[in-house]
Amino acid sequence: MARARDVAAAVLAHTGSITTMKLQKLLYYSQAWHLVFQHEPMFDEKIEAWPQGPVTPSIFAGHRKQYQVTNWPSGHAGALTEPENTTVNWVMDKYAHYSAETLSRMTHMESPWRVARGIVAENEKSSQSISHEQMRHFYARQIADVDIAVAQAAASAAMEGVDLDDDWQRTLRDVATSTRTADDLIAEEIERARRQ
Repeated sequence: MARARDVAAAVLAHTGSITTMKLQKLLYYSQAWHLVFQHEPMFDEKIEAWPQGPVTPSIFAGHRKQYQVTNWPSGHAGALTEPENTTVNWVMDKYAHYSAETLSRMTHMESPWRVARGIVAENEKSSQSISHEQMRHFYARQIADVDIAVAQAAASAAMEGVDLDDDWQRTLRDVATSTRTADDLIAEEIERARRQ
């Protein structure tokens, strides 16, 4: 099992210089998704439901009063196992392009932070931990089987009066399985519309 400081070093190896808020949110998402993918925590240190979103206090102590960090000298990215690296890489691909503020807003809309906050006002201090079970349960639900996701999309479209025929459903499966990118699909549709 990694230490939070090693995960911080791995995140910063991917991102370079980032705000401390963004580092905290990327640590949180790394922990949450590792719980989903590997059914165990990536690191033991607790994550608390602070007003700005999830925060790992042990990491906060290392960057206190800093706005931005470039590296994490007390951590070693090479200490991560292959599954831990896989999770960090996945999280960087899915979340690193968002701003710190966007990541913070995202965590505020998600139930693990909200449940840990309980009835505490959004801007009040809290040191309540976000449970591993809440993280694993919430984020595991975000992953849907491709066929189920396509069926749900077709049903939603039908409720709006749009019929997604078999060709469109195959196309959605291709995008969901990364056989085609959404950008490629959009470009193809634009080109098809131009020809008509």
